[in-house]
Amino acid sequence: MNKDIFKKIIIPILLSALIVTILHNFKLISYNKYFILPIILLIITDIYLLNKNNMIINNKAYRLLIPIILIILGSIIFKIDISNKILNIIIIPILVSMLLLGLTNKNYQISGKFLKWFVKIFPVDLLSNLKVITNNVSITDSKKKRVSNILLGILLGLPIVFIILNLLSSADMYFGSFIDKIANGFNRLFFNFKFIKNNILVFIIYFVILFSTIVNIFKNRNLKIADGKIRKIETSIFGTILIMMNFVFLLFVISEVSKLCGNFLQLPDAYTYSSYAREGFFQLLAVTIINFTIILLLLYKTDALNKNNILKYLILLLIIFTIVLIFNSYYRMFLYIGKFGFTILRMQVILFLLMELILSIIIIKKILSNLKYHDANSFMIVIISTYIINIFICNQTVINTINNFIKK
Repeated sequence: MNKDIFKKIIIPILLSALIVTILHNFKLISYNKYFILPIILLIITDIYLLNKNNMIINNKAYRLLIPIILIILGSIIFKIDISNKILNIIIIPILVSMLLLGLTNKNYQISGKFLKWFVKIFPVDLLSNLKVITNNVSITDSKKKRVSNILLGILLGLPIVFIILNLLSSADMYFGSFIDKIANGFNRLFFNFKFIKNNILVFIIYFVILFSTIVNIFKNRNLKIADGKIRKIETSIFGTILIMMNFVFLLFVISEVSKLCGNFLQLPDAYTYSSYAREGFFQLLAVTIINFTIILLLLYKTDALNKNNILKYLILLLIIFTIVLIFNSYYRMFLYIGKFGFTILRMQVILFLLMELILSIIIIKKILSNLKYHDANSFMIVIISTYIINIFICNQTVINTINNFIKK
C-alpha cells in the first residue's frame, strides 16, 4: 500500500473507530452495541474508502447488501434468541467479506469456491497488517523498526494488561482495593480510569479489525478462484455403499408404512404425542445431513457421476429416500406442534427441513440435466433466504403470535 492510499484511508478509519468508541458509552442493547453497530460502521467505512480509491469494479456484488441489511434489520427489530445471535456472528462477517471482495475483485463469481474467500478478509493478518502504518511514516529505517515494535507492543500489551488486571483484581481483594485506590487517584485528577481503560480497549480492537480489513482487501483484489480438485474414485466401492444405504432406507420406509397403515394422521398404537414426535427425530435429522454430505461430495468433489449412470441412479434413489425422511420428520414434528404448539427451536427445525427439501429438488434437477445446471446461485439464494426467514419468524414475539392465533 503506497503513501497516497494510506493517507486517504487512515483518517476515516480513525474517525470510524472513534464513533464506535463513543457509541460504546451509550445505554444500548449489548448485542447491538458490541456487534451490530460496529459491523454497520465497518460496512459503511469500507465501501466509502473503496469508492474514494476507485476500487469498486463489480457493482453486481452490491446485491449481497440485500441479505445483510435484512438480517441486521430483523436482528434489531425482533428480540432474537442466543442461537440466532451466535449464527449472526458467523454469517454476517462471511456475507460482508464476500461483499467487499466481490466489489473489488474482477474474478468475482458466485460459486462454492468463492465461499473460501471470506477468510481472506477476517481474521487473517490482524496484527501483521499494522506494519503498513510504520512503513508509511516518514522516519529513518533504523527508527522505523523501533517505532513499529513499540506500536505493536502497545497494541498487543494494553488489552492483555487490562484483562490480567481484571482477573487479578477479582482473584485478590487486597490487590483489587490497591488498584481501585490508584484508579481513584486518577479520578481526582479529572480522569476516570475505568472509563478511559474501557474506551481505549474498544478503540484499539475496532481500529485493528477495520484497518486490517481494508489492508486485506487491497492485498486480495486480484485474487483468483482456485479450481477445486476433482478426485477420481472407484465407482464400484461407492456403488456398493450406496446400494447398502438405499436397502437400509427401503427397510425403514416399509417399517414406517406398516406402523402408520390404517392409522394415517393419527398416532401409532401405544404411542403418545411426545414419545412419537421425539422418538428418533433428531437422529432422522442427522441421517438426512449424512445423506446430503455424501451426495454433495460425490456430486462436486468427484467425477463419478460423469462416468457411471448406475451411480447416478443410486444417488437419485438416495435423494428420494432423503425426501421421504424429511416428510417423515415433518409428520412427527407437526403431530407434536399440533398438541404443544410452536417454539423457536421447532420453527427452526421446520425451516431447516424445508431448506433441505428445496436443495434436494435442485440437486435432482442438476443430475437430470447431466450435471449441466449451474446451481451455485440457487443454492446461495435458498440458504440465505432460509436464514433471513429464520431471523424474522424464529423469535419469541412471532412464535407467541402464531400460538395465540392457533388457539383461537
